[in-house]
Amino acid sequence: MKRGLVVIVILSVALMASSCQPGGIIVLGANDNTRVMEETLGKSGDIVAVFTTPTVEQVLNTALELASDNNTKSRISIILDFLPELDEWLAEIPGETLLAIDEIMGNVTDLETVSNATDFLQGAIGSGQYDGYEWLPEALDFGIDLLQAGANTIYNPAWSPYEADPLVGFNVSQLWKEALQGGIEGAVGCALAGIAPDEYGVKIGGVVGAVHSSIADFIDQLADWWE
Repeated sequence: MKRGLVVIVILSVALMASSCQPGGIIVLGANDNTRVMEETLGKSGDIVAVFTTPTVEQVLNTALELASDNNTKSRISIILDFLPELDEWLAEIPGETLLAIDEIMGNVTDLETVSNATDFLQGAIGSGQYDGYEWLPEALDFGIDLLQAGANTIYNPAWSPYEADPLVGFNVSQLWKEALQGGIEGAVGCALAGIAPDEYGVKIGGVVGAVHSSIADFIDQLADWWE
């Protein structure tokens, strides 16, 4: 049994959350990326006061300390447990699949809104063009869920935290595009690595990849604030 699957089972027993599925597997979903990033972005003023150019793990650990509810804390903890495995998952992705993802993201780069992107991804899935790439259609479907879950808050330029420092001028379009690529790659890699059965691997990898890419972008965009 792989370490990641052991972690899932242990966490499922410990948390006994409503997200536990039959068989004792905790499922991360697109809403969890939104929840974690709402917490991180919403507390960005507190986070920038703590660090000088932090790592993704340091930002997540601080978000964990600042989180106001146990459900969010549990989700951040799960992501932190899996984060060290992300590079191993990504190494599982064949070169031709990476090229296909780059092609998809190249098209997404020119899109202005989340709605445009979800329409494009739905068309890409429906075309069958990517059916020959293992787990890629499922990862694109997860990407749609990811964007839709955050459409009203973290991927909405009018969300209230973007109206205050340090997020004034924050490039929201860049954030969701980074999250989308990270989520797609994480979903494919985790599923290929066999960390969890079938669609569970897609969701776990998708959330871990999206959160990692999102926080890395958060760190980069706030470069002038780290002292």
